[in-house]
Amino acid sequence: MRLDGKVAVITGGGSGIGAATARAFTREGARVVIADINEKSGDAVAREIRATGGVIDFLHADASDPAEIERVITFATDTHGTLDVLHNNHVAFEPGRIGDLTLDGFRRSLDVGLTAYWYAIKCALVPMLAQGKGAIVNTASVSGLAGDYGLGAYNVLKAGVVNLARVTGIEYARKGIRCNAVCPGPIGTPPIDRLHDAAPQIWEDIRGAIPMGRYGRAEEIANVVLFLASDEAAFVTGTHVVADGGLWAHSGMPPIGGLGPDF
Repeated sequence: MRLDGKVAVITGGGSGIGAATARAFTREGARVVIADINEKSGDAVAREIRATGGVIDFLHADASDPAEIERVITFATDTHGTLDVLHNNHVAFEPGRIGDLTLDGFRRSLDVGLTAYWYAIKCALVPMLAQGKGAIVNTASVSGLAGDYGLGAYNVLKAGVVNLARVTGIEYARKGIRCNAVCPGPIGTPPIDRLHDAAPQIWEDIRGAIPMGRYGRAEEIANVVLFLASDEAAFVTGTHVVADGGLWAHSGMPPIGGLGPDF
């Protein structure tokens, strides 16, 4: 198994990509600690995985509180004696145009979606440096590589997440610690499901912009995270992997001369 005997912490593990990653990690032999602010969903994911024989603990935690991040990392190392993998996966942000965002909303977006990633890395580096190895995977986004209308705070924080992976990767490369980012496109997670119900035309417009013609599945991103966390990616660090159905590859120009994606 690809993560046999390894210990992993996954933030935002109560749903979507985090939950899918927890399933993938435990299936591949890891002992996993998931943290999430949603106690009901986090507990449900842990119970589901335990029922299949996986080793997993759930901690109710607020990633915006540094003490909570410390508690999660300490729990993992105290319980399992080590920490091999950190998957930063939580996010919260204020939507809206740049000029319409509130100061508190913008600050909280960065605190939760970027500063908390850095602090979790800072905490995880302590046991990883002591053992001379470790893998860190940050969930970024294609929205961290380009701009979106009405998602300015999200664009900024996810761009920071990408560069946080770069600098962590190069600074700790000779210490046996790797750090990378995964950049998903639109994925069929709970926020996208809510968009489908609230604004079905926008949901359809987004789907139509993806060259593959569909939303991604959380399991497809979890497989990328699994690769980056495993020893199969031993020479991969300081970079980002795009998994977006071809969205980022498209210039945004409309089809010319009727030469569109369907033929």
